[in-house]
Amino acid sequence: MTSPHSLHRLAALALLTALPQVSEAQLATGKSKFLGNITANSVPANYNTYWNQITPENAGKWGSVEGTRNTMNWTALDTAYNHAKANGFKFKLHTLVWGSQYPSWISTVSANDLRTEIEAWMDALAARYPDVWAIDVVNEPTKTPMPDNYKAALGGNGTTGWDWVITSFQLARQKFPNAKLHINEYGTENDATARNQMLVIINLLKERGLIDGIGIQAHAFNLDHMNAAQMKTCLDAYAATGLEVYVTELDIRGIGTSYSEANQFSKYRELFPVIWEHAAVKGVTLWGYIEGQTWMTSSGILNSNGTERTAMTWLKGYVTGTLPALPAAPSGLTATAASTTQINLAWTDNATTETAYKVERATASTGPWTELTGTLAANASSYSATDLTASTTYYFRVRASNLTGDGDYSATASTTTSANPPPAPPPSSGGGGGGGGAPSLWFLALISGCALLRLRRRCG
Repeated sequence: MTSPHSLHRLAALALLTALPQVSEAQLATGKSKFLGNITANSVPANYNTYWNQITPENAGKWGSVEGTRNTMNWTALDTAYNHAKANGFKFKLHTLVWGSQYPSWISTVSANDLRTEIEAWMDALAARYPDVWAIDVVNEPTKTPMPDNYKAALGGNGTTGWDWVITSFQLARQKFPNAKLHINEYGTENDATARNQMLVIINLLKERGLIDGIGIQAHAFNLDHMNAAQMKTCLDAYAATGLEVYVTELDIRGIGTSYSEANQFSKYRELFPVIWEHAAVKGVTLWGYIEGQTWMTSSGILNSNGTERTAMTWLKGYVTGTLPALPAAPSGLTATAASTTQINLAWTDNATTETAYKVERATASTGPWTELTGTLAANASSYSATDLTASTTYYFRVRASNLTGDGDYSATASTTTSANPPPAPPPSSGGGGGGGGAPSLWFLALISGCALLRLRRRCG
């Protein structure tokens, strides 16, 4: 009986019936690297507004296509591939070999028979999708354990410790001779030990001429807790191999008590330029972008109603080079004590591109500085600092902010809060003026914080 896998070459021609071409330019059009995203079962109507590369989120995983043995479901994968071809986008297959989301039926298949099934799976993909730009050949080799029979079917650990990965790439090179072959992993961004383990595998593949690119997933559970220097260290380590580097599953939420839009935007603005401007990075793929439809909750940068979150607005401006200039510094800052607990600030608003103002306070001219809670709207020119301590000198500085970043500080202004008033005199402690000539004592006055005691004897 002829295997159904062998029939799929004939279906490839049907995929060339392209979707209508679109005219809008994507964010990275004309750039030296792509900015892509994933698709699920369909392509969002606004996809082409932003992205120029496609990775199917789940549709290219073996378990999604062949959940039932010898019964193939290509619908969602066809949709992604067709859209890429119709619009001239790079299309990446994700993934050939992975220790997760494989068909459950392989657990009862012997290693020898499973090798035949693995190759048939790859043959079917190669036949149906002849114009694949790149492939995640092995996904998460160090983080997701492979079932024993799956690993054994590909050669097991072998003499290198990673023979099954090498075999996977050898098969992929044979069956996809024109595609770039990538390895893809998470959790190495801020973990040098994990990164070094990946570099061992990468170098084994590189020595054999089997690998073309390194995929760094860059999920929020790593990136939210990293700074720009750590991100660059990771990219530099992989760049040292001489291979192309790709950020493949980017999502960012931003840390804090909640995954706020402001925190997400701040982390995007901190880390994305390090990624995008790195010479070794040849492309970036986000792992979803519509809030409520992303794998990781609160990682969307477009609201479900189509409005952009701040991170998306910034990303558009950054990639296209249309971000505004940093706002000008305010001038003429004055600080006036209004009470024991309040100082009023005023300044001249010199900015034209600001979206907010930030006020910082210190109790010494050299800091440390604390940003006061909340931000002021654009065009603000005054602020009242409250909850201060009496008879204390405070220093203030102000700067404007916009999508590009924070502008220069104003000159520093300072003043001292008012002193507390003297306490009221206590009530009389004497016996009053009745008959009998009894003496009485009382406090007459408080002078400079010292009590003047005066004795008066009243005679009858």
